[in-house]
Amino acid sequence: MPNLLVELGVEDLPALEAGPLAESFRDAFLAGLRQARIGYGSAQLFWTLRRLALLVFDVAEKQDDLVEEVRGPTVAQGLDAQGQLTPAAQGFLRRYNAPPDKLFRKKVGEKEYLYLRVETPGRPTAELLPEILSEAFRSLPCSKRMSWDDAGLTFLRPLRWIVCLWGSEAVPVRLGNVVGGRATWGHRFLSPGPISLARPEEYVEVLRQAHVLVDPHERGEEIRRAIRRVEAEYGIHAQLDAELWERLLGSVEWPVAVVGEIPQAYLHLPRPVIIAALHEEGKFLPFVRGGEIAPQFLGIAEGVGGPGVQRGYERVVGIRLRDATLFFEQDRAQRLADRVPDLKMIVQEARLGTVLDRVERIRAYARALASALGLDAEKLDRAAYLCKADLSTVMVREFPELEGVVGGLYARLDGEPEEVARAVEEHVLPTARGDELPETLLGALLSLADKLDFVAGSIRIGEMPTGSRDPYGIRRRASAVVRLIVEKKLRIDLFQLLDGLAHLYPALPSGSGTEEVKRFLVDRLRGLLLEQGVPHDVVEAVLSPPRGDFLGVWERAQALAELRGSADLEALAVALSRVRNITKDHAARRYDPALFVEEAERALYAAYREVEAPVRQALATHNYRQALGTLLRLKAPIDRYFDDVLVMCEDGRVRENRLGFLKEISELFLEVADLGKLVMA
Repeated sequence: MPNLLVELGVEDLPALEAGPLAESFRDAFLAGLRQARIGYGSAQLFWTLRRLALLVFDVAEKQDDLVEEVRGPTVAQGLDAQGQLTPAAQGFLRRYNAPPDKLFRKKVGEKEYLYLRVETPGRPTAELLPEILSEAFRSLPCSKRMSWDDAGLTFLRPLRWIVCLWGSEAVPVRLGNVVGGRATWGHRFLSPGPISLARPEEYVEVLRQAHVLVDPHERGEEIRRAIRRVEAEYGIHAQLDAELWERLLGSVEWPVAVVGEIPQAYLHLPRPVIIAALHEEGKFLPFVRGGEIAPQFLGIAEGVGGPGVQRGYERVVGIRLRDATLFFEQDRAQRLADRVPDLKMIVQEARLGTVLDRVERIRAYARALASALGLDAEKLDRAAYLCKADLSTVMVREFPELEGVVGGLYARLDGEPEEVARAVEEHVLPTARGDELPETLLGALLSLADKLDFVAGSIRIGEMPTGSRDPYGIRRRASAVVRLIVEKKLRIDLFQLLDGLAHLYPALPSGSGTEEVKRFLVDRLRGLLLEQGVPHDVVEAVLSPPRGDFLGVWERAQALAELRGSADLEALAVALSRVRNITKDHAARRYDPALFVEEAERALYAAYREVEAPVRQALATHNYRQALGTLLRLKAPIDRYFDDVLVMCEDGRVRENRLGFLKEISELFLEVADLGKLVMA
C-alpha cells in the first residue's frame, strides 16, 4: 500500500505554537482517516515554524466497505395478514434499491421489525483526501485567526503551499486559493524556490539537502550537540528551561550555533536578572560557572552564522542588559517593604479588591496555618507582608516570570532575614504541573497561603473552572495546594481553615460558597490519588466522607491499597456493608447495653469495646494500617450478629437500640474509610 505525505506550508508561526499546532493537525487528520474507514499503518509528524507535515505509511487505496443493518417498519406495519408486503415495506425497499428477499426480521425490545443489510462500497482514498484535509485544517485550534485573500480561509498565519503526495501520485487538494501538488520549499535563505518531490519517503532527506531539518527530534539533537560543545569547551553549564527550549526548537529550520560574549559591565547584575533578560529574546542561552553567570552565551541563528551575526547578537544582549541595569537601579531606590502600600494601586480583580487586599488575606491564611501547626508566625507573617511587593517593581513589570525571585533578591539586599527572603522567593512555586515545590517550610506555607487565597477567592466570586475552561489557572493552583499538603506532610484541617476565613470574601449572588471550594479541592485530591495509581474504589472509600485532613486521606489510601485484595479485608467490607445498609436511614447513635437481649449482640458489644480504644489511638497517631488491622477483629462478631439477631424486630425500643449501636460501629469504621465502597474481586 502506498504512503501518504501531507505538508501545509505557512508563513512563520510563533515558536511556542508551531509544535502544538502540528500535533493537533496530526490528531485531526488521522481521526479523519479513521472516520472515513481508511486503513493505515504508522504515522510520523514533522514540523518547523514554516510547515506542518505528516507522513502516513501504508494507506489503503480505498475506504472499507460499509455494511449496516437498517431498521424499517415493524412487522405488523410491513406485512399484511397474508404475509404480503404493505406499501410501508415496499417504500422501505425502494429507498435502498433492495429486493424483497433481502428483508429479515429482528426483535428489538417488545417489537419485531423488518431489516435490510445494506452494503455501501468504499470510495477511492484519493477522492476522500481533499475533504479529510479540509476538515483537519479548519479544526486546528488557533490563539487568533487571520484571513489573507478573498477565499475566506482563516488560520494563525497565511497558507502558502500544500503538498499532498500519495505514492507517486499528487492529489489535487485545495484549501482556499491554494492548490496542492508535489512542490515543497526549502530554506528561505539557503535554498529558496520550489522543490519537486517524487515520493513521500524522500521528504526528510530532500529537505535536509535544502537546509531544512523538518524532523523536530533531529533539529533538537543538533541544538543539544551545540550546547554540549560549548559546555565542554568553556567548562560551563547551560541555563535552559522548558519554555526556552520550545522557543529555540520552534524558531529555526536550520540551527546554527553562535557563541557570544556578555559585556563585562553587566556581569554584576544578579544571576536571575541576566538569565531572564537573555531568555526574553527566545534565542539566547546563558551559562553558569561555579554558581555565577559565565561571560559566554549561545545564540541559535537561522541558517547563517559568522562574525557579523555574533556582533549583532552581542549588541542585542548588551542592549537588553543595559535596560535591565536601569530597571535594577531604579527599583533599588526604594526598599521592598516601602513598596507594599503601593499595592493598593494595583487591582487584582475588581470583586476581590486590590493586591494589598490580597496580601492581607494571605497574611490571614499564613497566621492560621502557623497556628494549626504550632509554629511561630512572626517570620511567616513578615514574608507574607512582603511577598507581593515586587509586583510594583519595574523589573517584574518587564520580566513577569521573575515574580518572587525579584522579591527574594530585594529582600536580601534590604537585610531581611534569610528565612523571610527565601520564603518570598519560593512562594510562587510550583509554577507549572510537576514543578518543584518550595524547599523550606516557610516557603511551603507561604505558597500554600497564596494558592489557597487564589483558589478560594476565585471560586467565591463565581469563577469556577468548567470543562476545559480555566483561564486563571485555578485547577493548577488547587493541585499545588494538594501537593504541598501531601508532599510536605502538613497536618492541617483544611476545611476548618477555610470555614474560619470565609468572612474574608464578599458574598455575591453569582458566587459560590465555601462548600464549593471544599468540593473543588477534594476533586483535585481525588485526581492526584488516581494519578499515583491508587485504585478508584480505594480513592472513593477514603474520600467517604470527605475530610479536611488531606494528608490523613492520603495515608489512609496508602494503607488501604496495601491491604486491598486480602480475603480478611474483603470479608470485613461485606460485613460493614450490611451494617451501613441497615443504618443508612438512622441518624441517632444512642444505645443502652442493658437492652441487649441476644448473646450475639452482647458479644459484638464486647468486641467493639475491645477494639474502640486501640482504633482511636491508631487514628490519633495516624497509623491507619494498624487501625484497619484492629477493625478486622470485628468481622466474625458482626457476621454472628446478623446470623442470630433480628435487628428490625417488632419491639420498637429494642429495634432503635440495635440500630443506634450499629450506627456507632458504622461511624467508627468511617473514621478510617468507607469499606463498602471497595469493589470485591
